[in-house]
Amino acid sequence: MAAEGKALFRLGLAWLVMGLTIFACSYPGTVTPAPTPTAPPSPSPTPAPTPTLPPVVGPEPSYRVGAFYYPWYQSLDVDGYWRHWEEGGFHPPLDISSDYYPVLGAYSVFDEGVVAQHFAWLRQAGVGVIASSWWGQGSREDRAVPLMLDVAERYDVRVAFHIEPYIGRTAERLVSDIKYLYRRYGSHPAFFRTTAASRWSPDHRSKGLFFVWGIEVPDNDSPPVDAAYWREALDAIHALPDGALVIVSTVQGDWIDGGHFDGLYNYVTLRLQEQGGFSWARSLPPDAWYVPSVVPGFSARRIGYPEGLYTPRQDGATYNEQWTAALGVGVEPAMVMITSFNEWHEGTQIEPAAVGVTNGRQYTYQDYGALPPEGYLDLTRQWVDRFAQTTWPETVRVCIRLATTSDWTVFRLAGGAEWLRPDLRQASAEATEARIQGDNLILNQPLARAEGGGTVEMLVELLFAIPEDSTALVFEIDRGHLGTTRAEVADCSGAEPVVIETFVWGGINPAVDSNTATFQLPAAELRTTPP
Repeated sequence: MAAEGKALFRLGLAWLVMGLTIFACSYPGTVTPAPTPTAPPSPSPTPAPTPTLPPVVGPEPSYRVGAFYYPWYQSLDVDGYWRHWEEGGFHPPLDISSDYYPVLGAYSVFDEGVVAQHFAWLRQAGVGVIASSWWGQGSREDRAVPLMLDVAERYDVRVAFHIEPYIGRTAERLVSDIKYLYRRYGSHPAFFRTTAASRWSPDHRSKGLFFVWGIEVPDNDSPPVDAAYWREALDAIHALPDGALVIVSTVQGDWIDGGHFDGLYNYVTLRLQEQGGFSWARSLPPDAWYVPSVVPGFSARRIGYPEGLYTPRQDGATYNEQWTAALGVGVEPAMVMITSFNEWHEGTQIEPAAVGVTNGRQYTYQDYGALPPEGYLDLTRQWVDRFAQTTWPETVRVCIRLATTSDWTVFRLAGGAEWLRPDLRQASAEATEARIQGDNLILNQPLARAEGGGTVEMLVELLFAIPEDSTALVFEIDRGHLGTTRAEVADCSGAEPVVIETFVWGGINPAVDSNTATFQLPAAELRTTPP
């Protein structure tokens, strides 16, 4: 399910009509009564063989790492028809709609042995959560959930839900869907719950986790909507007895407050350099969940995706680059998601792929190159362990109140720290511009108003990330030649702000081209402030 063009395989569901033949037997002739013999004991029915499931081995997986999981595959031998493997005119079991071929063959997710092997592999990889693709109440993907939950419990994996843009999805239906998922599955031990909080779910109730794909449209037949379309629904979801964390597929940070969402995820970013990588994490307001999604590669040539989407795996180098970028943006992830465990159509899977298999029609499936079939499980385990051991710079939550009587002013962080996740909390209605641009706070008002002594203000909440070797934070105030600019830096970690320092610039600096003054704040004054 690529962010660059919704998958060809999400909407059409192919059905084959199966006939049911009932055979009857009759015994002609007359039966002569005879003495009733002692009836032999009735034979006991032969029970269906219980599949031998993979053992539960190794350490518990991490519940801070998840994978998108697709329970939409079905097979002729298990279900009586093919589903998804054949879409696009392919002929399973050997000829399937993928550039790769699974070690398990063209399987069914209703086969307990298959699902058990999947969850054993997830545990081996250290992945403790799946976000299962879900296409509405009563859908085939919904009917696959009970088996998944039962098997997940065995392997200490937890199940969250990835709510797709099924036909008829609306904001109101989203509320209904989450109520349904709680009612139907919420009491199962393998239903993922967390007491973690967020900006819009500040309490510590044991709540479910719900990813919502395609949030910029209600469903695939609807026109785009803005974040405010979902706000009332999110308030209703947060007010449920269990609450919820709702993480949505956009990298626009203003959707957090616009829609009252708990966090954002990207699903897939194929060109890290061209698309800004994971820098969108810096735009998230404090307490919003940053959930980067990492991808091992992308290959969907057989199903007709544009060639420009093809992203080679490079023997695992692409996957390593994705993890490095996701963990290296300076913002600690609340969770890392893997795209995907088994999206075979788009070739993003980490599930083991077979080597040297052909489709019987002169096509040889791709494999993982220098990596063995289970190579991405091993790579994932390495990154899960590295994620658990990673530390991020100390962060301090601060509020900056910027006020000016000039016609324009800029307040910037020039060194000694980074500021992360800035959030504009207030701005004067009289301001013609009050915005955050990179490490700059920009505040303007009409010249005539400034000449009359008018004041405008803006209030920004953000995090300072302070390197261990930093001794001082350096700020600059730039302003027009009118009036005065005042910048108040306060600790906002407690119930009430506590002012740390105030900088005032009302002079003229003839030594530089712009009217700039430089100020310093000792890093120790922030480090000794409780984070």
